[in-house]
Amino acid sequence: MDYLTKKELYELLDIDVPADFQYFENLAALLECEDEIDDQTLAQLLEGVDKKALAELIHNYFEEMTDFLPGDAAEAYGVLERIKFSLMGLARNCDEEDLLSNLTEEIERFRIWYSVESRVYCTSVLTGEEQVLPVRDAVTLARSENLTREKFEYDYSECLEYKLDEYIMNFGDLVAAELEEEANAAHEEAAQEDYGMSSDYDYNRDDYYS
Repeated sequence: MDYLTKKELYELLDIDVPADFQYFENLAALLECEDEIDDQTLAQLLEGVDKKALAELIHNYFEEMTDFLPGDAAEAYGVLERIKFSLMGLARNCDEEDLLSNLTEEIERFRIWYSVESRVYCTSVLTGEEQVLPVRDAVTLARSENLTREKFEYDYSECLEYKLDEYIMNFGDLVAAELEEEANAAHEEAAQEDYGMSSDYDYNRDDYYS
């Protein structure tokens, strides 16, 4: 089995050193790669990456990817959301050596599933022709519909068996809860600001008409 060398991997990711891994395109190149990557090489890369930045990249990548899921793929969306939060949780908490190993393993497992092993049945609405594609390529096909005007129906039913260990999912649950709290706090703050602006406006209006 031929693995990418460290040099080949870094060229693929368009980086010179792990600290350069800080852009959406870096993560996309990694997750969309079909080539074999040695665990040690990947671990050395992830060890030198800013973990908070990595968690944010994972969030952004999954958010864009799931935007192209069909409306009837709610279960697949749920699977991908659990994977997203679990990877983010590992990235945020992998200061310990064992968690770095877990992060490496889970990113590699997702990469292979996402770009190689997963099966989405994509059927042309016009011709009825069916293609079987990994999730990566099904998302690319859905994204291309705006350009080609061709429409497809997508069956993600065989992508629902992705298993995450309870230990790994716990990190995802923590991140999901944190993000929900942050969103609620931001919503409350915005509501208070709107209320304050409304109160000021009413006060000035009353002065005008008095």
